[in-house]
Amino acid sequence: MLTKPQWKQSFHVEILEPENVCLLTETGYTVLTGCAYCSLAPLLNGQHSTEELISLLADKMSIPEIYYALHLLERDGHIIESDSVPTEIAAFWHTLGTDTKTVSHRLQNICVSVRTLGNVDAAPLVNILQGLNIQVAADGDFEIVLTDDYLQEGLEQLNQQALGTNRSWMLVKPIGTKLWLGPIFRPGKTACWQCLSQRLQANRQMESYLLKQKNTSKPLPTSRAALPATQQIALQIVALQIAKTIVLNQNDTLENCVVLFDTITLETEKHTLVRRPQCSACGNRNYHTIPKPIVLQSQKKAFTRDGGHRIALPEETLKIYQHHISPITGVVSSLFRTSEDKNEGLVYSYNAGHNFALMNNNLFFLLKNLRGRSGGKGMTDIQAKVSGLCEAIERYSGVFWGDEISKEATYQEIETIALHPNSLMLFSEEQYKNRITWNHAHDSAYHRIPIPFDESRKIAWTPVWSLTHREFRYVPTAYCYYGHPDLKESFFCTCDANGNAAGNTIEEAILQGLMELIERDSVALWWYNKVQRPAVDLASFNEAYFDALQGFYRSINRDIWVVDITSNLGIPAFAAISRRTDKAIEDIVLGFGAHLDPKLAVMRALTEVNQFLPAVRRSMADGATLYWFDDTEAIQWWKTATVAEHSYLLPNNSIKSKKLSDYAQLSSDDLLNDIQTCVDLLWKQGMETLVLDQTRPDIGLSVAKVMVPGLRHFWKRFGGGRLYDIPVALGWLTKPLTESQLNPIGIFF
Repeated sequence: MLTKPQWKQSFHVEILEPENVCLLTETGYTVLTGCAYCSLAPLLNGQHSTEELISLLADKMSIPEIYYALHLLERDGHIIESDSVPTEIAAFWHTLGTDTKTVSHRLQNICVSVRTLGNVDAAPLVNILQGLNIQVAADGDFEIVLTDDYLQEGLEQLNQQALGTNRSWMLVKPIGTKLWLGPIFRPGKTACWQCLSQRLQANRQMESYLLKQKNTSKPLPTSRAALPATQQIALQIVALQIAKTIVLNQNDTLENCVVLFDTITLETEKHTLVRRPQCSACGNRNYHTIPKPIVLQSQKKAFTRDGGHRIALPEETLKIYQHHISPITGVVSSLFRTSEDKNEGLVYSYNAGHNFALMNNNLFFLLKNLRGRSGGKGMTDIQAKVSGLCEAIERYSGVFWGDEISKEATYQEIETIALHPNSLMLFSEEQYKNRITWNHAHDSAYHRIPIPFDESRKIAWTPVWSLTHREFRYVPTAYCYYGHPDLKESFFCTCDANGNAAGNTIEEAILQGLMELIERDSVALWWYNKVQRPAVDLASFNEAYFDALQGFYRSINRDIWVVDITSNLGIPAFAAISRRTDKAIEDIVLGFGAHLDPKLAVMRALTEVNQFLPAVRRSMADGATLYWFDDTEAIQWWKTATVAEHSYLLPNNSIKSKKLSDYAQLSSDDLLNDIQTCVDLLWKQGMETLVLDQTRPDIGLSVAKVMVPGLRHFWKRFGGGRLYDIPVALGWLTKPLTESQLNPIGIFF
C-alpha cells in the first residue's frame, strides 16, 4: 500500500459527477466508474497519507472501500507514491511505466562512455548526457559510438571487444541530412555489428566497387551535410534513448533496429536488423558443416488460385517476411509496383531490388545489376507483390557468402559421384570451339559461353540431394552460387537462376523450381525449333480473368493468345504472346508457364506477359515506344520482330485448339505428392532430380535450387539431346534440325 498516493503526473484528471473520473493523456483516455473514485480523485495529490484519506472521507466511504479503491488504482498503474520531482519530468517517466525513484537510482549507478570514429565530436553529447544526470566515464557499463559511417574502420574491432566483454553499445551517425540512430547491440541477445555490416555492404554495391578500385576499405565520405541544429537533434534524441535504456534496461525501439530521421522532410524510417545465426562474430561460424539429406514432408495446400500452389495465403507470407525489405538492413532493397493503375484491376507487376545474380567487378555489369531487378507477377496486387519479394530473397539466397558447405577436389577424383558442369549447361562442341567469336557477338551475359572444363583442375564442389536415388551428388559450387571465387580464376561454368525458387516450405520451393525447369525446357523445344503449336481455347477454362484480360489487351490495341508447348513429360506448358495491332512495330511480349494444374500454367504464362507489359507500354511524344528495359537484345526484338517473320509465335491452325478437357489433372492436394509425380515423370525419361537447399538461417524463407541434367535451358545452349530428339519423337518435326538451323534469336530474360 502506498504511503502518500498521487495520480501519475502523466494524467490530467477530470471528475464527472456523480460516479465517473476521466484520466486524459496525450494519446488517449481512461474512464473510471464508481462513486469511490469521485470521492478520492481530488485528494490524490500526494499531500495526504492513507490514514489522512480515511479520516477525510469518513463520512463518504468505509475503510474497506477506501483500501479496495486504492488497491485497484495502484494495481492498474493509475497512482504512485508521492515525490518532489517536477511534474513534466515525472510525467515523462510515468508514461514509460516507471517511477522517478527507480529512474534516479539507475541513472546514479550506471555509467556510459562515449567514443568517436570518423569525423565527429564527442563533447556535445557528453554535455547533454550530464545534463540528464547520466554518469559519463572513460570505461562505462554502456558505450555510445558516434561515427560518420556505419562501416567506419575500427568498428569491427570494437564489436569484437564488446562481444568479449559482454558490454552493450549503441551506434549513432549524427551527421548528414539523414540521421542514423541505433541499433543498440546487446551481446548474446541482439544482432551484432558484424550482422549489420554484412547487410550494409551487400546494399552498397557501387561503393564496394569503388573501394575495390581504390584498394581500400575506408568508407567514402558521403554524409557531408551537417548543421549545428541537425547535430543537436541527433544528440538530444540519443541522450534520451540512452536514458530510457538505462532506466528500463531495454529499448524495444533501437534493439535490432536502425532508425533514420530525415532532417529535411521530418520523416522517420525503421529498418529491422536480423541476428544472423551463421554470423562469424556472434553466431555459430560452423553453422554449415555437414550436408543433410532433404527429407520431404506432407504439405497440404491452402492456396491454389494464383502463382503457384502454396501452404499459406500471400498476405500471410508478406506479413512474415516483409521486414527483409530495406535499403539499409534488408536483403531486398526495395519493392515497388511497375504496372499502371489504368488496367482495370487485371495487370499487376512488381520489381524488387536488387538482383545479385549479375555480381561482377566490371562497372558495366555493376550498373546493369543496380538497374536490374527481381520481378513479381500475379492476378492480384498482393500476389504480384509477394512474388517479387520472394524472387528477390531467392536471388539473395543464391549468393556465395563463404559459409556454404563444399569440398575441394578435381572432377577426376570424384567422377563417380560428381556431375560434369556441361551436363547441366549443355553447350555444344561447336559453341565451345567458337566461344570467343560467339561471346563478342552476344552482348547479353545470358548467352555467354564459358571455357571448356578442365577435369584435372581442383575446384569447390557442393553436395546436392538426389530425390530420385536418395543419395548425395556433387555439383561445382560455382554453378550453385553467384559470385563464387572459382569463376574469377577460371570461367568454366555459368551460374543462373534456372530452377531456383522460394517458398513457405522447402516442398513449396522445390515444386516451384521443378515447374520452372519444365517450363523452360518446353520453351526451348518450341522456340529453337521454331515449331508452330496449337492454340489454347481460353474460353474452355471457364475463367473470368482470362476473358477480362483479353478484353483489356484489346482496349490498349494489343492481341494476346496462348499456344500449347507441352513436351513429352506430359506436364502442361504454355507460351502466351502479345503484340501491338496499331503500329508497324509490334513490341511482341512473351510469357511462359508450366504446372501440373493446366489452368494455373496458363495463368502463369498470361501474368508473365503482364509482368513485361510495362516495359513496352509507355510512348514518347512522337508515338514511339519508350522502353524502360535496357537490354539491347530485348529492345532489338521489340523493335524488329513481327509475327509474319516469326510464324512459330502464331497458333498452328491445322491442329485442333487445346481445351481444358484435353489435359490430365496431375496435381493433388499435397505438395509432397506433386513433387513425387514430377520426379517419377522425369525419371521415366531417364532424368534425375537433384536439389540444393539454399535456405538462409537469417532469412527463414525456404529456397531451393533444383537441377535436372538433360532438361534444356531456354537460353542458347545447343548441345545434343532433347533439344533435337524430342520434337521429332513428338511428331513436331520429321527430322532433327541441325545446330545451324536452330532459331538464332535467344530468349532475352
